[in-house]
This record gives sequence, C-alpha cells and structure tokens, in this order.
Amino acid sequence: GGGGGGGRRRRRRRNDGGAVVGIGRSDFLRRAVASVAPASLLALSSSSLSGVGVGVEPANALTAPPVPGPGLGLGLVVPPAYARGLVQFPCRDGELGNSYHFLRAGQSLLEAEDVWSTNPLFLTNREAALSDLGIEQIERACQLLTSRSVNPTVLRYSLAASAVDSANVAGRELKLGRDRLVPEFNFMDPRALGLWDMLPLERTTEAIWAMDNDEGGIGGTGGRPPPNEDGTPNETLANQVVRLTNLLSVLETQYSGDTVLLIFPDGTGPALLSCLIAGVPLNRVHELEFAPGEVRTDVTPKSILDLLEAKKGGGGTDGANEEYLSKLERGREELKRLRSAGDDIVSVKDRNYDRDLT
Repeated sequence: GGGGGGGRRRRRRRNDGGAVVGIGRSDFLRRAVASVAPASLLALSSSSLSGVGVGVEPANALTAPPVPGPGLGLGLVVPPAYARGLVQFPCRDGELGNSYHFLRAGQSLLEAEDVWSTNPLFLTNREAALSDLGIEQIERACQLLTSRSVNPTVLRYSLAASAVDSANVAGRELKLGRDRLVPEFNFMDPRALGLWDMLPLERTTEAIWAMDNDEGGIGGTGGRPPPNEDGTPNETLANQVVRLTNLLSVLETQYSGDTVLLIFPDGTGPALLSCLIAGVPLNRVHELEFAPGEVRTDVTPKSILDLLEAKKGGGGTDGANEEYLSKLERGREELKRLRSAGDDIVSVKDRNYDRDLT
C-alpha cells in the first residue's frame, strides 16, 4: 500500500532480482498445500483454490485427504469418503469402517418375572441380572458366532446388569481377553418408559409397539409415554436415536477394520440402529425387534433389508406378517387401557410392595 495506510496489505515475496512482488491468495494457498502434501494430492489449480476458506469446499477439491502438517490451517474440506466422525444415516454398503454383529442380552431375572424395567438408574441392579435361561441363550448365541467364524476384536456392552453378565459369558465362550471387553456407559441404554416403567412386560410391550407403529412417524418423534414422578424419563424412539447415533459415531472414530460385537440390554436398541443404518422408517422398528439372546451377524444395509423382506413371509398386509399384526391389535387395546387409567397405574414393584406389607 501507499503512505496513506488505507490500502489492503498483500502477502509479499522477493523475486530472483531482489524486488518485492505481490502474491495472490490462491497462489499462496496452492504453495502452502504443496509444502505439506505429496505431489499425488496436488491436482489443484489456482482457479480451484480461488474460493477456499473455512467451511467452503471448492468445486475441484482434493480427491484425497491432505496430509496433516505444520501450518495446514487452511480450512480445506475433507471429502466425505475419508471423513471420520458423526455417522450419517442411512449408510451405504461398505461405508462403515468396521464389521458389526448385534446381540441382545439374555433373559434377565426381571424379564423372567414379566417385569419391564427401563429406569437408567436401576439398570445395574442385580435383580436385572441374567436368569439361568438367559445364560443358556448367550451360550447358544456364542456357538452360532463360532460356527460362522466370527471372532470379535472388540466386544462393547451396556452397563445394564443383564448385558454385563452376557458380556462375561460371551468373553468366556469366545475366549476373549479382558482388554477386548469394553463397557459403554449410556449410549446403549434402552428407551425409558416414564409412568409405564415396571409394568407387566408382555402386555406393555405390545402397547408400546402399537403406539410406535401408529404414532411414532418415520422419524420416531411421536408416541411419548406419560411422565413419571420417580425420575424415569419418558422417551420417544427419537430420544434413543440420539444415543445410538453417538454410539456408532464413537465406534467408527475409535476403531478401524475391527470386528465389533455389540451387546444391548433390550430388543429395540439393536433394531432401531438397524433401521437407521438401512434407512427403514422408524415406526417399523419393532418388525426387526430382537428376542432375548438373539444375535445377528454381519449387519449391513443389505442384510437388514433382506431380513425385513423375509419377515413378510407370514402373509400379512402392509409389509408385516400376521403374528406382528396380531400383536399390534392387542397392543392398541392395551394402550387404550393404559391411557384411560392415567396416574392410577400401579407398577409391579409397588403392587408387590403393598402385598408384602399386608
């Protein structure tokens, strides 16, 4: 600039003759990238860099991620194929960096008593530990994994008591070192049911299925159970989606090329993650529900859609089989009863407590 000081400063360099000449911004960026990236990554012209800035992707961006190095704070956008971080749903086959296998924990002691417990504060209680049948279910699941030559390098499990026990059984049966068993503190928590927590499992399950099918919507934002004064959250499917999105994003960031076995405490969690991966509307989640001790190997968008198609085999309408539709019909009646009861609902725990006092 001149002596007035009002002109814009330009980055300057000296030419071979010693005179100072200006350097354009695009030329500066090209030279900066060249100083830290190999030649194979530098298919860039001055025109392709002319609009580069923080958060701006040029029309002819890098075709591979730039090699990190000192001074590369240029705001270049890494192409999606190389970005690792928050997973975007639905996924494409081959897009995930790890292979995944989903396992629901075996039957818990509370489930054996037909009690549905969802309060996250009580998931670790030993009353929710594996039942004898639950142990057998996990042992059979491990036999299936072995028969399919699945050797997990990472076993990630919920801190719910049934999932912890299932992880210990799986670790023993699959001969995994303790370093491969990694606890997950809350991203695998089941959906909490508010006022309907600790109600009879079988009847309430069908009511929740009917509510999600009829009111949940494609994104799972509808169908919320009533609130509870004891602190049990009342969640929609969308609330659980947030946790599952974080779960898979952490796994994809933390591991690469691993064989990951996930142990969920409930049947909806792995089914919901399956829907997200394959792009299945979330109000159909319970068509993919996991039974206690059920394992599904090599979970991919294609395998999920193939399974959903296979489950239509019962001859039902609306893309579901007759058994599932029958559960929805019974569930709608139970849902009406629960809603008509309002705050007068008494949980199994409170009913048993009152019985013990008399």
